Amino acid sequence: MTFATTLTQKGQITIPKYFREVLGLRVGDKIELGLDQKNKKVKLERLPTAEELAGSFKVKNPIDPVKLREYMETHYERF
Repeated sequence: MTFATTLTQKGQITIPKYFREVLGLRVGDKIELGLDQKNKKVKLERLPTAEELAGSFKVKNPIDPVKLREYMETHYERF
């Protein structure tokens, strides 16, 4: 499916509602634009949010949040 859109003076386009719905785009979402090898077609992809990335990284030395708070309270002054 294809749609036509217009480039504004500021170089902006409106992403048609159909594409926003299919890609799950919401106001404030970050998107990635890319070009194919021949620089003829644009690829558009929604980037994951911080919440979606939560838990996807492995931590070598996890920090106990209780010990971290105790350390912060004993080593830093409150304003």
